[in-house]
Amino acid sequence: MALTIDKAHTALLAMDFNNDIVHENGAFKDFGFAAMIKQNDVFAKTAKLLDAARQSGVKVIYISLMFRSGYPERPANSGLFEALVSANALGEGTWGAEIHESVTPRDGESVVIKRGVSAFYGSDLSLLLATGGIKTLLLSGVATNFVVEGTAREAMDRGYDVVIVGDCCASMSQEAHDAALTTALPFLATISNLDEVIAALG
Repeated sequence: MALTIDKAHTALLAMDFNNDIVHENGAFKDFGFAAMIKQNDVFAKTAKLLDAARQSGVKVIYISLMFRSGYPERPANSGLFEALVSANALGEGTWGAEIHESVTPRDGESVVIKRGVSAFYGSDLSLLLATGGIKTLLLSGVATNFVVEGTAREAMDRGYDVVIVGDCCASMSQEAHDAALTTALPFLATISNLDEVIAALG
């Protein structure tokens, strides 16, 4: 069955494309994210997805992970965020917290700052979605098994229809990426790809 998208009530979330996470010279360059992005041409595919969304009138929202000096907002019980602090990464106002130039926001597009794994955590995303009448979320971002999976789980609980654009996501390895998209997520969201979504956007 072909994918259908109600464009007037759909938003595309481009998540965690911060330089420290996705850039070859970012703080997390040794984690594997940048390598998988390059191998799978994720920047070019995501740029094409963003253009298609804009042309179709779908709302584009960027999700950006960053913290104030000293990381007062970070979840303190997580090895993931301890690694972030150790790497001195994703500080507000730094190059590492900026969104990669390949997928940069356009004028007028919202950039939502979050403080944890899910795009909803510590952010005003739910307010933006509610005021925009959004019912369906298209998800793209890095990492597949962190922000994409975490956001999909919470969005489903909040009553949104979720479509994951799988080839516009990446993780630390192909295995981690594939595991996220083939285990629990198919029960929580529609797993799709760039070509299917562009066709649905018309």
